[in-house]
Amino acid sequence: MELEQLSDEVEVISRVYARVHGVERTDDWLVLKLQEEIGELTQAFLTLSGRSRDRGLTEDEMRTAFRGEVADALAQLLLVARRFDVDLGEELERKWFRWRHLVRPEDTAGIRDVGGSV
Repeated sequence: MELEQLSDEVEVISRVYARVHGVERTDDWLVLKLQEEIGELTQAFLTLSGRSRDRGLTEDEMRTAFRGEVADALAQLLLVARRFDVDLGEELERKWFRWRHLVRPEDTAGIRDVGGSV
């Protein structure tokens, strides 16, 4: 799925969430919600890595919770980028992919579908 399509789908679900829960999706709410999701991701990581109480969860439940928080953080980040007109593809090119010329074969070992595009 392309980033733009993913962003569109997340936007729709965020609107549903706001409607159902009576939330006004202001600029500051979007950024603060991102911070909340990062905090929840951190908590899930601490639990999974044994540095917080397990809350009675099994290992599988902890992994599931962690994966869910990663998805929540990504979705909220997509919403922030969308609201503030950040072209993530363009910004990734500018900030990250400018290093492509330094990639060596060992850097792509074990990575799917990267060799030809680097």
